[in-house]
Amino acid sequence: MFRDLRKFGIVPLVKVESDEEAVGVAKALTAGGLPVMEIVFRSFAHSKAIRAVAKELPQFLIGVGNILSKDQFLRAFDSQAKFAFSPGVSVDTIAEASRRNILFAPGVCTPTDILSALSAGSADLQFCPAEQAGGPAMLKALLEPVQHLGVEFFAKGGITMENAESYLQIPQVAAVSASWIATAELISVKDWDKIANNARAAVGLVKKLRSA
Repeated sequence: MFRDLRKFGIVPLVKVESDEEAVGVAKALTAGGLPVMEIVFRSFAHSKAIRAVAKELPQFLIGVGNILSKDQFLRAFDSQAKFAFSPGVSVDTIAEASRRNILFAPGVCTPTDILSALSAGSADLQFCPAEQAGGPAMLKALLEPVQHLGVEFFAKGGITMENAESYLQIPQVAAVSASWIATAELISVKDWDKIANNARAAVGLVKKLRSA
């Protein structure tokens, strides 16, 4: 189910506080050739922001992060989020996402986390916090005993333009999170051109890796 995210390779992680900010970022990312983002989901304002993006840019792939419960997941889904990530493993949320056929990736960083997620029915996993948990070397070690099960990973946490390549070279990594494309500072001053240029750079990196 990481198929759509694998198509992009890099997914901007964005913190917005209003409809206007969310739509502005989405338009800038689209202009940069990267029509996808993960919004940090914490309040009703974020539900409204997701709805605004879905209304103005129907083809834009918008998802949410920081899902802590099934109820929060349902609010995001009802707001038209198309994928969701959690920092940990929630069996109830995995079951609900499976029932609704929406991509939900629980967060894992230990063998026990991975086995818990697999037992709950999820083979789409978020390796988080990636750099703090040991980076690509740790992820490769975690993969060794379970790679025959068809697991795929989305890597998040401390990933930069400089180290993204080391994650994307792992076949089971569908995509990585990028907080540097649309930072809070750029959003606050509405520097949409810079965000679009950062998106172009990310697209260029993924194309370079895939053509190598």
